[in-house]
Amino acid sequence: MSFENFVNWTVSIDCGSTIGNYQGQIKSIDGINQTLTLKNAFHNGILIDQDSGNIVTIKAKDIIDLNLLSQPGSLFQLPKTIHKKSFHEQSQQQLKAAPIANNGSKSSISSGINPSLSSRSRSSKSWSDEATNENDLNEETTNRFNFDSSNLSSLKNSSILQSYTQIQDKYRCDQMILEHNNGPIDYEQIQLPLPTTKKFLTDEGLVVPGINIELRNRLYSSSEYYGYSLERRIESMGRSTTDMCLHLLGGTQRLLVKNRHQHPTIVVLACLTEVQGAYAICAGRILASRNIRIYLYIPPNSNSIQHHFIENELKLFRTTQGIITTNVSDLPRSPVDLILNGLDAGNNSDSVLFAKPWYRDIVQYCSHLQASVIGLDPPLDGGAIECKYSLVPLLPLVSMSSKNVGRLYLCDLGFGQNVFQHLQIRYASPFGAKSFVALHDN
Repeated sequence: MSFENFVNWTVSIDCGSTIGNYQGQIKSIDGINQTLTLKNAFHNGILIDQDSGNIVTIKAKDIIDLNLLSQPGSLFQLPKTIHKKSFHEQSQQQLKAAPIANNGSKSSISSGINPSLSSRSRSSKSWSDEATNENDLNEETTNRFNFDSSNLSSLKNSSILQSYTQIQDKYRCDQMILEHNNGPIDYEQIQLPLPTTKKFLTDEGLVVPGINIELRNRLYSSSEYYGYSLERRIESMGRSTTDMCLHLLGGTQRLLVKNRHQHPTIVVLACLTEVQGAYAICAGRILASRNIRIYLYIPPNSNSIQHHFIENELKLFRTTQGIITTNVSDLPRSPVDLILNGLDAGNNSDSVLFAKPWYRDIVQYCSHLQASVIGLDPPLDGGAIECKYSLVPLLPLVSMSSKNVGRLYLCDLGFGQNVFQHLQIRYASPFGAKSFVALHDN
């Protein structure tokens, strides 16, 4: 439908809150200058001054919405006389405009008119009665006025759209888009003085070499020389384990106040003779401080504790609401979210442990639950309690394999580089923003 077909139509135009609303009959349409001229025009319900001939010209860019009210020759005509009223008086009279039904085509408009409007009483001559309320102009009266189809092509050819389409590369929010002049990335940021027999890879592709037991003990001695005590190591391992547990539990959503009815439950198994037990007790204490239900199981008949660091961790754990038990029957049957295994250690032989009834009961208890088991620095064979995940401190051991210990994760103990340089190890942290990182067999 051409522009001339809309001449003498009665329309209502919304130009936003700043300019206001216009109503009137279309006098002419200028497709080149993108303007529309109304005669017998009203502005916000008040007739435009006679000096301008009741004519107003509106730019297309100012038009937010345009509704067709009636076609030429219909009974819906503009009032002959106008009585200016205040905006408050005009708003009291809400006579709805006649809707024009749209048949679904953008190029044709039906001629149906609401017949009730011809007999409607019009005591007020203000156009605020006709269509200034957006609630009155509902979907039934939304016949949009379209300019020439060349507008669409001009929009496609605009400089704004062209500059937008020039950006062809798309980046994620965590991708680096700036070029660097530092050469290729060094993925082997950790290098040992002697070549290793096994290497692991992180998710980023960083190479983490495996070490033997002897080098690990030498690193522990070097850390103590620089002031990293055993208690600091236990605390760092406990916090890394806590972060891992919170990650597996579903992050922060699981611990929201609105989810307090389903706070998680974690069973902690701890031996009282090895440092792995201290790791587990420390992690249990930190988790219990987050309002997580913690059940700490320690072997029975262990009244005499041989190591002071175990005794200190138990003393700190008793300051929480966690439950300590030596009886397997006191542990929850369901639901249990996670099991922290600090019971199996490298110095504990499976044959020796299996000779004890309480250990057989614990193995049976864990096998019946559907909860994931996290091994804390487990033995190389994984132990009798099958682990789905395993956390190891410092650097992984060369003999470790995911077939025995499950998915392997490395924990950050926070040692400074001097600890490694003391043993001629070039070290750069592979952890990034987390305190643990996944390792994969290379």
